[in-house]
Amino acid sequence: MAVVPNPFISKLLETLFDMAKEKVDLWLGVSGEIQNLQSTLRNIQSVLRDAEKRRIEDKAVNDWLMELKDVMYDADDVLDEWRTAAEKCAPGESPSKRFKGNIFSIFAGLSDEIKFRNEVGIKIKVLNDRLKEISARRSKLQLHVSAAEPRVVPRVSRITSPVMESDMVGERLEEDAKALVEQLTKQDPSKNVVVLAIVGIGGIGKTTFAQKVFNDGKIKANFRTTIWVCVSQEFSETDLLRNIVKGAGGSHGGEQSRSLLEPMVAGLLRGNKFLLVLDDVWDAQIWDDLLRNPLQGGAAGSRVLVTTRNTGIARQMKAGLVHEMKLLPPEDGWSLLCKKATMNAEEERDAQDLKDTGMKIVEKCGGLPLAIKTIGGVLLDRGLNRSAWEEVLRSAAWSRTGLPEGMHGALYLSYQDLPSHLKQCFLNCVLFPEDYEFHEPEIVRLWIAEGFVETRGDVSLEETGEQYYRELLHRSLLQSQPYGQDYEESYMMHDLLRSLGHFLSRDESLFISDVQNERRSGAALMKLRRLSIGATVTTDIQHIVNLTKRHESLRTLLVDGTHGIVGDIDDSLKNLVRLRVLHLMHTNIESISHYIGNLIHLRYLNVSHSHITELPESIYNLTNLQFLILKGCFKLRQIPQGIDRLVNLRTLDCKGTHLESLPCGIGRLKLLNELVGFVMNTATGSCPLEELGSLQELRYLSVDRLEMTYLEAEPRRDTSVLKGNHKLKNLHLYCLSTLTSDGHTEEEIERMEKVLDVALHPPSSVVSLSLQNFFGLRYPSWMASASISSLLPNISRLELINCDHWPLLPPLGKLPSLEFLEIGGARAVTTIGPEFFGCEAAATGHERERNSKRPSSSSSPPLLFPKLRQLQLWDMTNMEVWDWVAEGFAMRRLAELVLHNCPKLKSLPEGLIRQATCLTTLDLRNVCALKSIRGFPSVKQLRISGKSDLEIVTDLPALELLRLGTFGSRINHLPEWLAACPACFTTLQRLDVWGATQLLHRCLQNGADWPMIKHFPTYSIQDGQGNYINYIKRSCTFETNLVDDDDAFAAAAEEEEEEEEEDINEL
Repeated sequence: MAVVPNPFISKLLETLFDMAKEKVDLWLGVSGEIQNLQSTLRNIQSVLRDAEKRRIEDKAVNDWLMELKDVMYDADDVLDEWRTAAEKCAPGESPSKRFKGNIFSIFAGLSDEIKFRNEVGIKIKVLNDRLKEISARRSKLQLHVSAAEPRVVPRVSRITSPVMESDMVGERLEEDAKALVEQLTKQDPSKNVVVLAIVGIGGIGKTTFAQKVFNDGKIKANFRTTIWVCVSQEFSETDLLRNIVKGAGGSHGGEQSRSLLEPMVAGLLRGNKFLLVLDDVWDAQIWDDLLRNPLQGGAAGSRVLVTTRNTGIARQMKAGLVHEMKLLPPEDGWSLLCKKATMNAEEERDAQDLKDTGMKIVEKCGGLPLAIKTIGGVLLDRGLNRSAWEEVLRSAAWSRTGLPEGMHGALYLSYQDLPSHLKQCFLNCVLFPEDYEFHEPEIVRLWIAEGFVETRGDVSLEETGEQYYRELLHRSLLQSQPYGQDYEESYMMHDLLRSLGHFLSRDESLFISDVQNERRSGAALMKLRRLSIGATVTTDIQHIVNLTKRHESLRTLLVDGTHGIVGDIDDSLKNLVRLRVLHLMHTNIESISHYIGNLIHLRYLNVSHSHITELPESIYNLTNLQFLILKGCFKLRQIPQGIDRLVNLRTLDCKGTHLESLPCGIGRLKLLNELVGFVMNTATGSCPLEELGSLQELRYLSVDRLEMTYLEAEPRRDTSVLKGNHKLKNLHLYCLSTLTSDGHTEEEIERMEKVLDVALHPPSSVVSLSLQNFFGLRYPSWMASASISSLLPNISRLELINCDHWPLLPPLGKLPSLEFLEIGGARAVTTIGPEFFGCEAAATGHERERNSKRPSSSSSPPLLFPKLRQLQLWDMTNMEVWDWVAEGFAMRRLAELVLHNCPKLKSLPEGLIRQATCLTTLDLRNVCALKSIRGFPSVKQLRISGKSDLEIVTDLPALELLRLGTFGSRINHLPEWLAACPACFTTLQRLDVWGATQLLHRCLQNGADWPMIKHFPTYSIQDGQGNYINYIKRSCTFETNLVDDDDAFAAAAEEEEEEEEEDINEL
């Protein structure tokens, strides 16, 4: 059973304190009961830490805790009823203020006042009796009073960097990784696809080792396509195929049929030399029954690398090589422990003074990397304190009996060491499928809704929850997933830790994957508090949802009906009156029952990606609701009036809906932290822009349909509606579409510009800013200011999309924190000049005059775009010139430059070549007028596709990978510059080409272009019809599936000419 978290009890005591202060017990007719309840709770709270430690081995203590937890849940419900009633009578006030004044007057307007107070009074009396009986058994169980958990800020919360560094340690593993890379890249002409395997027990580091191999530069150079897929025990065939399609650069279009997905995989990988990693395989049939056939068309040298615990699976998959992982030797184990137990390199050096104790801890971990990492997380929060390390070494948790067979004591110790609030957060994570990719915002919302997150002064619940999340990461209880399917930062839970979590929460939480056995929900015998249901393409989960009728104590119901079906859930909602969390995502429900209004305890409602067309008005009875997620409900057109009654709402997410407006009253939701999809509309009853000014807690805001704002009267205020909001981090502003300026009067355009100049001037706290489809004729005045560095000092990400009417780009070079800049669709821009860098040319006349009066400075030249790492410019169809800044240094940290569809750009600036000395990736598509690429000293990857008139590509001394063409934009002939200077490509390791079929024929060993490419170490050429050539010079390997068929060649050539003509017309 799960722990009773301190925030849970603290919240109960806080409510009881307010009630006692206002003598509520007298009004309820239960004099003294509230004070008695407080006293009993404190007595029980004092022994909870001891009970939690003993419950695994002592059944009597565990039963006592389970009984206590039941009473705690019931108490929470009763007091929540009280809080809710008080909130309705005095909305918008804090609990303590609500109880001030005459308590009788608070409920004077309730028609059922007498009935209500009798019911609450009786429930409190019953709770007191139950708790007294439980408390009386403390001495019999010999539970000892423990000091309260210290309320200190943990050391790990001060670490803000992501946890993405490799956990590989030791020369042996480095050598093993190199050897496996050699095996993967070694040629075997007898087979197209070869399977290799990494085998070892759970937690020994198979995935970490495979990641090391996967990221090796030689792998990237030898394989055209590299794909990483997590498999796990609960894998779905269709999900696996979809992930391979996505990893190979294709699009599955939401397809769910295996019969259609298999040809997609086969088509994408046919003739393609690929490496596919299948991580955590539990069933060899995945190979014979599912993947063997669609993968067989891969080019010679293709590899499948499998990680598994079972040597038999590797054997059944006919692995040509099996690498068996071994436990870490003591010295390597100590290196890993040091890495995980310290915050920086200096601490790691100082930790050597504790090596004697550390080596004993490593010995207890048995050389198992997962155990060492999690114990390192325990030590990290203690600092380099010998007595604290020795206390961990002596902990009884190492040898705790009663754990599942094979569960390492170190994992339980790492759980036992968590403060109570983190224990519950950790256990909450096991409600999701194996290998689930966690994203911080979604899991933090669930923790808040369940009451696991403590209130800490002025710090928001979201910020505190994010700190909890970071603590779990740095304790290695969640681990980085660098190859997430959404290509966003995400984390996963190791399946051994997930198994531990299932064991510890087995008495109140259940995860059901598919309908695989309703019998397993011997859950019918359990008092379930949390139920999570996963679904697959064949799943009809209606009968599982019906299980909920037998579990009226449920506080959380998670249903991810991806590809599954959910029918009518009205009956379930009638019974689940204790729900705090209702998550119905990816389902086909078309409506939400009016019964939802009876779920007065509900904090979280997520119906994302469902088919709902409206919300019932009864939803506004949910005054405790904190999170309303409507993302992707594309049939939803409106939200009923009355939203201001949701006084506790913290997140409203309407992204991807077709809402025409939001109702008035948004501005009265003072706790709103995230507002996604604030829709502008002038219709009566629609929420005006001015209401945003009241939302001082906002951290994320997106405003849609800005074009509607110009139809309103001039904004009444001369300051931004966002002024004073010092917490806003993300601001996204969208017009519905790019409208030509000719479609509006001068006055209308000026009004639109004024909205951005004044009404939506971002506060200085903003970190991410996006402006899309703006039809004003100039950029906002705050972007033009010479003081932009102080106005927007924290911007790290900036997106300016389809601002088609600006003649010049805004002066952004002095933004001190900018790391990512994307500018797309600036079609009126013909020249990028010094103004873009923030030079004096961009200042207004008034600012230039003011600056001229300042005394001159002999300081060093300015650093412009000082932190910029990625720059993307696309659909700038009229840009001809890109000039550099005359003074100072610019873009010294730029690592990636993307130029797409800039057909008139004639040259890259010399300053870029001289100053962007960290540039490693250059990606050009349809940069038609560009004549030369030369002199970039650090570029390692060069991608060129679309129409190109390049004549010279030279002087790229670090170039390793050259890619010509794309799947959708194949080239008809190799460029002449490729042959003009063979010596210019001496460092090139690989050439990849997407070409027409006739190009493949020209690149055969007797073809016209063979002399041009035969000196490259490795090259691969594919067309869009499954034909390919792969060549490796070192092993003299030349492979192709081309057939010398003149008729077929002529037909293919004719088809490609037609496609090329269509592409030219489209351009």
